[in-house]
Formats: sequence, C-alpha cells, structure tokens
Amino acid sequence: MPIGGFLDSMPTVIFVIFHIIFLLVGLWAVMSLGKSKAKFASAFWLYIVSQIGFLAVFGGILTLKMGVLIDQILILILVIWVAMKVK
Repeated sequence: MPIGGFLDSMPTVIFVIFHIIFLLVGLWAVMSLGKSKAKFASAFWLYIVSQIGFLAVFGGILTLKMGVLIDQILILILVIWVAMKVK
C-alpha cells in the first residue's frame, strides 16, 4: 500500500472541509497582508484559487492529477512572485 493509502477510505466531506478551512485561511492572509500594505499581498490570491481547484476535484469537475498540477503551478508562481517582491 502506498503511503497515505488509508486516506482513500475516509469520506470525501472531510477533505472538502479541510480545503474550505485552507481557503478561509488564505482569505484571512490576503486581508491581513492587504491591511499591512505588504508588497506581495495580492500574490496570495493564487493560493485561494488553488484551493478552489481542489474543491473542483472533489466536486468532480477536475481530475485529481489536474487539480494537483494546477495547484503546484499556482504555488510556484506565488513563490516566485513573493521572492521577487522581497528583494
């Protein structure tokens, strides 16, 4: 059994709840960073979109591989964006 295989037996609703929590944390981060006028605050919208992508996976709109690919691309853009703004 691959590592994490036990997660396949868990109800989908648990993963949906976690991704909604991640989405809410992302919204909180955007609002907090926006209030502090951080240069990279708007970059965190990419994280929020990535969570919407995972919710689309659980809603049957995207495959898991497509959701993960979109997530990783968005997070890579976020990392580059923040790194460029910090200089």
